[in-house]
Amino acid sequence: MSIFKGLGWLFRSLWRLLNFTRLMLVNLLFLLVVLVIVFSVSQSETPSTPIEGALTLNLSGVLVEQRTQTDPTVQLLRQMDKGDEQPSEIVLSDLLWAIRSAGNDDRIKALVIKPQGLQGASLSKLQEVTAAIDAFKESGKPVIAMADYYSQGAYLLAAHADHVLLNQSGAVLIEGFGVYQTYFKSALEKLNVTPHVFKVGTYKSFVEPYTRDEMSPESKEANQRWLDQLWQSYVTDVAEQREIEPDAVAPDKDHFLELLRKAGGNAASYALDNGLVDQLATRDEMTQAVIKEVGEADDHGWKGVGLKEYLAAIPEQYPQSGKDEVGLITASGAIMDGVQPAGTIGGDSLADLLAEARRDDQVKAVVLRVDSPGGSAFAAEQIRAELLALKQAGKPVVISMGSYAASGGYWISADADKIFASPTTLTGSIGVFGMFATIDKALSQYGVHTDGIGTTDFVGIGLTRALPEHVGQAIQLSVEDTYQRFVGLVGKGRGLSPEEAEKAAEGRVWTGLDAKALGLVDEFGNLDDALKAAAELANLKSWQVTPIAPEESARDKFLRELFDSSAQALAPHLQSWLPAGLGKALVEMNRSLDPLTRFNDPQGTYAFCPVCVP
Repeated sequence: MSIFKGLGWLFRSLWRLLNFTRLMLVNLLFLLVVLVIVFSVSQSETPSTPIEGALTLNLSGVLVEQRTQTDPTVQLLRQMDKGDEQPSEIVLSDLLWAIRSAGNDDRIKALVIKPQGLQGASLSKLQEVTAAIDAFKESGKPVIAMADYYSQGAYLLAAHADHVLLNQSGAVLIEGFGVYQTYFKSALEKLNVTPHVFKVGTYKSFVEPYTRDEMSPESKEANQRWLDQLWQSYVTDVAEQREIEPDAVAPDKDHFLELLRKAGGNAASYALDNGLVDQLATRDEMTQAVIKEVGEADDHGWKGVGLKEYLAAIPEQYPQSGKDEVGLITASGAIMDGVQPAGTIGGDSLADLLAEARRDDQVKAVVLRVDSPGGSAFAAEQIRAELLALKQAGKPVVISMGSYAASGGYWISADADKIFASPTTLTGSIGVFGMFATIDKALSQYGVHTDGIGTTDFVGIGLTRALPEHVGQAIQLSVEDTYQRFVGLVGKGRGLSPEEAEKAAEGRVWTGLDAKALGLVDEFGNLDDALKAAAELANLKSWQVTPIAPEESARDKFLRELFDSSAQALAPHLQSWLPAGLGKALVEMNRSLDPLTRFNDPQGTYAFCPVCVP
């Protein structure tokens, strides 16, 4: 029996409605799409922009490890909320490669960061970008940040610039980190929906919204620890870069109000007075500041090139030269059973890629880049089995953790030869849960009843019948067995005693800082560090990095390009008659409901970290 069979009926209904709507929209727009493509093809190609001046990073969208598979409707909705030419998903490795290349490129005279549209970026990813910005500064070229306003994540990037410009009517919004959830216990009671929860681990908070009306003391204690560690890292970083006191970054409420009153209530003046920015400027003044550094373009802006154009003009990050290979595989998203599209980790999909690396004689070692809050326990085990097969074939396996490698994400990491993470990576969360909801009470109050007869005590169990006690006991035993296997594989894979493994378990989320102290992580380092470690473990003197990913068929490539270009063309027209912000709202609804409606573990058992989802 799968999870959310009962409680998830509402989410499934919403998903079906949304899915129907988007399919209808695609069909209605199909003819328009074709016309747009035909029109685009008929136009002459735009001359390529010369590479000179500033590398301009218009960071609009979400910073991701792997671009998700194109969904035509979602792509269109994203384009409706997009203010520039940048993709709504910014691949972290692309961004880092562009910044590093620009530092050594004589054609690039400066780096301009425009992070106003940045959203959904975790602290660890932002810190990888700031490290690349710092490396760029070593070239002696200036870094200029500008925005009408800075969100908390955007400002971390700006703080590493040489000169931070803020619109004179803008603000720097630094609010802190927090975890807030919606709780449904009382609502479910009023609706006569009965959630049956099965968990192991003191801190397995995923099920709390269905069994409580508030966060448990245990969850509060655990969450407070990692939130404080991440916040301390953020405040310390900004204070060091801006050469100000930590209290100036995040003053308490009384001090903040006092400082804001001194600034006459003007948020921009407050930011300037307290050292958060260097200059208040109009948009034209911002443009002139960059022109002063790199020169003026024909359109009266500054000479420069965007991220997309620059990536197309520089060499590939991982050129192929026929040397021994270190395979690089990206595992990004929630873990689901079966074959899944990019942006979701499919048990079969990822296992196939690992098997491909195992069978390839040129691949001498593998680095698995994990950025996942977990999901299906069954799928995670299939992936782990392939990782063990790689090791048995004599090929070292190194894990590079991204923002999250928790619950099922840690399940697939535990047996690696070496694990790298950042101090702000969220990992651990070694716990297991299952949930089964019934609505028999809700139906009975309307005179709807279910009855029948079967050959065993386990037949006929479902949404409309009360969950028999013996079935609940069976599910609980299954969850406990999965948990014991989880803890056991962690102990064996990490060389921990049963007591040490239990200390790190119970579903608790740890930062990389704590995880290293507990033995869950071996070293702090980025993806490059993991690649070098893999080569060393394989005793490679001369080697190349070879990304291993599913090949994109000609059909899929055509459809992706078709829908990307058509979305860009259609979005401005739809913006004129759709309510403001509708696209963003629908994209967010799609993102929130998608994992819930697709959770598909054959045994209904999951290792998932809800607070590890941005």
